[in-house]
Amino acid sequence: MKRPVDHDTLVEKLLSGTPARVLAGVAGLDPDVCAALDADLEALASLGLALAPVAPSASLRDRVAQGLAAAPSPARRAAVLVVDMLRDHLTPGSALEVPRARHIVPAVQRRLERARRDGDAVIYVVDHHEAGDPELDVWPAHNNADPVDDIWPDLAPAATDTIVTHRSYSGFFETHLDDVLRGLGVNTVVLTGCVTEINLFATATDALQRGYRVEVPRDCQAGSSPEVEHVVLSTLSVMVPTQPLSAR
Repeated sequence: MKRPVDHDTLVEKLLSGTPARVLAGVAGLDPDVCAALDADLEALASLGLALAPVAPSASLRDRVAQGLAAAPSPARRAAVLVVDMLRDHLTPGSALEVPRARHIVPAVQRRLERARRDGDAVIYVVDHHEAGDPELDVWPAHNNADPVDDIWPDLAPAATDTIVTHRSYSGFFETHLDDVLRGLGVNTVVLTGCVTEINLFATATDALQRGYRVEVPRDCQAGSSPEVEHVVLSTLSVMVPTQPLSAR
C-alpha cells in the first residue's frame, strides 16, 4: 500500500532549502510526490507574491548579481550517445545478452532520426576488446569484431556520425569522448542504450563530473530489470553537473 504524501514535511524541506529534484529523486520520482511538490511550489510562489515587497540589502543584491554573472545559461547544444547497442548484447542467447535492449530499438531509432534532423551530434559509444585485454579474463569473450560491425544492424550509424570505442564501464575512461564533445561545443549529453545500471550510469556520472548536463530518455534505456532502471533514473535525477573550481 502506497504511503500518502506528507505535505507538511515537503513544505518544511522546501523552506529549508532542499531542492525539489532531491525530494522527487529520493521518493523514486513517485508521480504523487512530484505532483505534490509542484503544488507546494506554486503555493509558496503565490504566498510570496501576496506579501509586501521588502527591498533587498546591498550585499544581497551583489550576491545575486555575482551568482548570475558566474553561472550563465548557455544555449543547449546536445549530442545523442548510443551506448553499447551491440550484437553481443541484443542477440538472443548471447553470453552477455540484455533482453530488454531489443525492446528500445524503435525508440532509439526515432531519437536518432530527430537528432539528425535537428542537427544534434550522434556518437556511438562502442564497447570493444582486443586480444589480450584483461577485461576478457573476467567476462566472456564479446565485442571483439570491427566496432562498426558490432553495432546492432537496425541502428547502423550514418556517415556523419562518430564512433568512440571504450573498453570499460564508462565511455569516458581512457577514450577521446570528452575531446570529441568539447570539439563539437556540446554541453548536454543525451544517453541511450544499455546497460542502464552499468555502462549508462558510469558514463552519466563521468559526464556530470565534467560539467555536462545529462538526459536519459526513459524509453531509450535498458537495464537488467525495470526495478534497477527505476533506481538509476531516480538517482541521476538528483544529480547536477559539477563545475570545475578553475571555472569559478
